[in-house]
Amino acid sequence: MLILDEATSALDSESEAIVQAALNRLMESRDHTTLVIAHRLSTVARADKIAFIADGKVVEYGSPAELLKKKHGRYKRLVESQKRGATLESLLAKQKKDDKVEDDEEDKEEEEKKIHEEEEEEKKAFDSKRARQLASPDVSYMMIGSVGAIMAGGVFPVWGILFAQTIDLLFGRVAFCGNEANATALGFDTCEDYWSDFADDMQQRSFEVGAMWAGLMVNCLIGFTIMFFGFGRASERLSRRVRNDAFTSLIRQEIGYFDQHSVGKITSELQDDAARIHSFSGVPIRSALVALSSVVTGLVLSFIYMWPFALLALTCVPLMAFGASMEMKKVLGEDQKEGGQDELNSPGGIIVETLLNMRTVSALTLEQRRFENYKEALLKSDPNYVMQSFNSGFTSGLSMFIQQWVNALQFWWGGYLLVHYPGKFTLEDFLISNFALLFGMFGLGSAFQDLADTKEVEASAGRIFYIMDRKSSIDPLGNEGKVLDGSYEKPAFDKYNTVGPETAISPPLPKQAQPLAPAPKKHLEMEIINEIEV
Repeated sequence: MLILDEATSALDSESEAIVQAALNRLMESRDHTTLVIAHRLSTVARADKIAFIADGKVVEYGSPAELLKKKHGRYKRLVESQKRGATLESLLAKQKKDDKVEDDEEDKEEEEKKIHEEEEEEKKAFDSKRARQLASPDVSYMMIGSVGAIMAGGVFPVWGILFAQTIDLLFGRVAFCGNEANATALGFDTCEDYWSDFADDMQQRSFEVGAMWAGLMVNCLIGFTIMFFGFGRASERLSRRVRNDAFTSLIRQEIGYFDQHSVGKITSELQDDAARIHSFSGVPIRSALVALSSVVTGLVLSFIYMWPFALLALTCVPLMAFGASMEMKKVLGEDQKEGGQDELNSPGGIIVETLLNMRTVSALTLEQRRFENYKEALLKSDPNYVMQSFNSGFTSGLSMFIQQWVNALQFWWGGYLLVHYPGKFTLEDFLISNFALLFGMFGLGSAFQDLADTKEVEASAGRIFYIMDRKSSIDPLGNEGKVLDGSYEKPAFDKYNTVGPETAISPPLPKQAQPLAPAPKKHLEMEIINEIEV
């Protein structure tokens, strides 16, 4: 015999249906007798016989169909009553669910509105002039760093000069000397004398070029050390002041502010924003000085050694810049359009979510479904992958074509000048003019490689200024509000009264009648109260 006493009373509707289906299969097996005790009619709907008990007695007995035929039967009234109750509960649950959804949508809209308003206030709080003024106490360090920036910028064109001289030294042309007549024409008695003199001259020049390389290394070491010391010191001092001011403003905010803003997010943004704000002070000055020093020095040297070549190189700068910009967009991925997929619905997000919840996926046999979701995400991520691949390849090819074509044009022009004006320009002049300008452009790229995104920097500065200027509704460090004057009337205590002057106590008992424990306790309480008053 199987006895079920309120087997589904503590279950919700969905769980009850699952358990009841299992119980029905068990009862239909006819292998045993099942006694079901329940208040829910759905539990006993398939019973062979039903006994309706009221006031401790069986008032109705029979099959479900027989009991429903009774005109005023209790079982029939109970069935009708529960049907009406179920319908009412269903309507109330639906209304409650609709109200909850509506309230959630209203709360979400209100929260999004607050976030949008706060973002607009942060944008309005940004002031580039104020951001630059924050670095005014560190002008002396910036001046020191500026000297180093000029020295560091001049390294690149000088590097080009030494590179050109090294090439000219290693690939110098030795004239043909087959007999004494050729040696005499070259100004020497024998060919051996000519070759020895040429080798000694190459050795001497190699020593001079090596010394210049050593000097360049020393200048590079000193220049970059001074530059990063000066501007690094100024940036760190600025970052410390910004962090202190922002953190002081944060701890002055009311508790409700931290209910709406995550503490982890606030501290993370404070760390990043304080590091970015120096982009308005030392970084632009450093980059500008390095770039100007490098480009101006390279242009001056290029015009001094071969001015026609320098004019052509300047004409080709826009083309080279266009080609380089296309290549950088390809490398940084800026040529890709921003998709509408979020991280969770992206192919990578689906893979990560599936792997992190592998036990659940395996238990619910969702492998095929997750695979289909992954395929759909792949198609949505790159719907026009053929055209995008074509555009990417064409952009890369065009960029390389422009840069190599300009290089070919410059070398052709340099060779033309050397052939038609041999007495005016030499190979060394061409190499120095070419590499001084080329390496000067390298310095231009090196100067601006650490520049941060302007929009991110402005957003960071806006958040910093917003939190620094935000006035707390309840300032724990402020002096506003009601202040106690600190004056109060000291209560009078006597030797025996430790409660107050208004409380009357009995006179002391005779010495021999006084208990030993209470007297020290009262004396101790009076001493503690006096200490608290002091």
